[in-house]
Amino acid sequence: MPSYSWALVAVALAALVLGVESLLRVNLQSIGALGLVSALPPTYFFALGLALVGFVATLSLHKARPALLTLQVLVLVVILQGADPIIHGLPRLEASYRHLGIADYIAQTGHLDPRLDAYFNWPGFFSLLAMLSGSTGSRDLSSVATWAPIGINILMLVPLLALASRMTSNWRHAWASVWMFYLASWVGQDYLSPQAFAFLLMVILLACVLTVFGGWAWPPNKQRLIARLKRIVTFLDPAVHLRQRTGLARGDLAVLGLGCTLFIVAMTAAHQLTPFAVVPVLAAFLLTGRLRLRMLTLLAIVFPIVWLAVVAAPYTVGHIDSLIGSLGELGQTTSKAVTGRIAGSDEHLFVVNTRLAETAGVLILGSIGAVVARGRRVSWLTAALGAGMPVVLYVVQPYGGELLLRLYMYGLPFAAILMVVPLMRKSSAPLGWMRALGLLLLSSVLAMTTIVSRYGNDLVENFTPDEINVVNQLYAVAPPGSVLIEAVHNTPWRSQEYAGYKYDTLLSAVATPTVTRLTCGTVEWLGQSAGAYLIVTKSQVDEAETLGIGPQGDVNRFVSTCSTRPGWSLVYQNPGGVVYHIQGAGNAK
Repeated sequence: MPSYSWALVAVALAALVLGVESLLRVNLQSIGALGLVSALPPTYFFALGLALVGFVATLSLHKARPALLTLQVLVLVVILQGADPIIHGLPRLEASYRHLGIADYIAQTGHLDPRLDAYFNWPGFFSLLAMLSGSTGSRDLSSVATWAPIGINILMLVPLLALASRMTSNWRHAWASVWMFYLASWVGQDYLSPQAFAFLLMVILLACVLTVFGGWAWPPNKQRLIARLKRIVTFLDPAVHLRQRTGLARGDLAVLGLGCTLFIVAMTAAHQLTPFAVVPVLAAFLLTGRLRLRMLTLLAIVFPIVWLAVVAAPYTVGHIDSLIGSLGELGQTTSKAVTGRIAGSDEHLFVVNTRLAETAGVLILGSIGAVVARGRRVSWLTAALGAGMPVVLYVVQPYGGELLLRLYMYGLPFAAILMVVPLMRKSSAPLGWMRALGLLLLSSVLAMTTIVSRYGNDLVENFTPDEINVVNQLYAVAPPGSVLIEAVHNTPWRSQEYAGYKYDTLLSAVATPTVTRLTCGTVEWLGQSAGAYLIVTKSQVDEAETLGIGPQGDVNRFVSTCSTRPGWSLVYQNPGGVVYHIQGAGNAK
């Protein structure tokens, strides 16, 4: 390897060591309402700058250096996408703890209970975790949940590169697309979750489809409608590469087709939304000569519908209105997915606006890239369809207010391909200093905005060891079957005894000016029979203050007011939170 390549290796390793060391030195007490950006030391930003310069310099070399490019991307993954596990050393998001609890329940009982909650109606991912627990003999998978963001992003690398390589013959363009994906990936759905698992399968499926099964499903020269479609596609994208044959034997194609079908089945069994996001993409590929396997699109439509009607019937029957009640209600979807989230503290509003700005920037840059690509006669239509088609889900339902986040995530692998088109040459020739400088500038802007947009809620999305101790003490003192109450929906619990207690929440994580359930009487009513245990943690208070859940200071006022009432007794307290026991009629003295 030439000496300049070794120099770039040294730059990557220096960025990795300095970045990790800087993250390990972060003072958790310095993390404020703006998230990590207010606590990161200057050395971290220097390390991030080294990583950006190293990648752009490697991409500008005359010859492709896949191993060196891989190293540069992995360094970015660790220091940008892996900041949370390095700093906190605990699973991120309260959902991670619930997911661990579901897997533990399956591993311990050996069966599913679809009536318990919705998760058991889509058990594929949790069953895999339970198998991992059983095969390793380890009931505690918290370390897996802690390091999941790094692991999942590393697993995404090869599928992302395969997807990008299928849509461009320029190796620089393909690697730059992968680079942009990681820089603009602020949604944070890479924790231990069915969504992350299904998204990984989705990218693998689409990469396989475009690589192996490209071409028209119907002969264009025999059907007038298909011939017309082909002319339209050729007009829109003159450079589109419609590959009719792969050179593989029929048996090999059958095996690969079966593999793609299994990917769809696995997605369907693991996640409610992702299979439906794949359908419009496959349909668009089918109608534009990018997918000749007609049956695959049909199966992608049938499997999720059959699953809802048969396997998930216990959930579907009781939630018809939530599933289709918002069909066509664009105003309701917009309210829950966009305007309903623009609330909370001033710092949180800054984070939300940064997310909206980054999303809009990716959309604008992708659109500009598509226009430039068509002018250069560089293929663009497939990437545009991949990025845009999942948007049809917007007319179906708001998905708990998270639909916009999911649509951004689904479209990002394709949008990243279009974003870098203006900075690439049509051929694989070196970038030149102007394009390299432009790529470095764009990378820097995205890196900085992603630090704010991805980690802006760090104060409420991560937990301290003190909070974990509070939860452990709760389980230690509460008898099985007890009513356990959280003040705000943000507690790292249910990783054990998932079905062993009756869990209740006073306030959901939705911005609201008034909070009628946050009263002493509500807690006493919930525990009127046999008593109850109330847990209030620092993250609950921070979430209420940050997101605007009720008036400022309301949670603390609730605790100080109710804790002095007859029948309320302090069970445990540390800097991470408190546990109270509320006496009920069944255990009154």
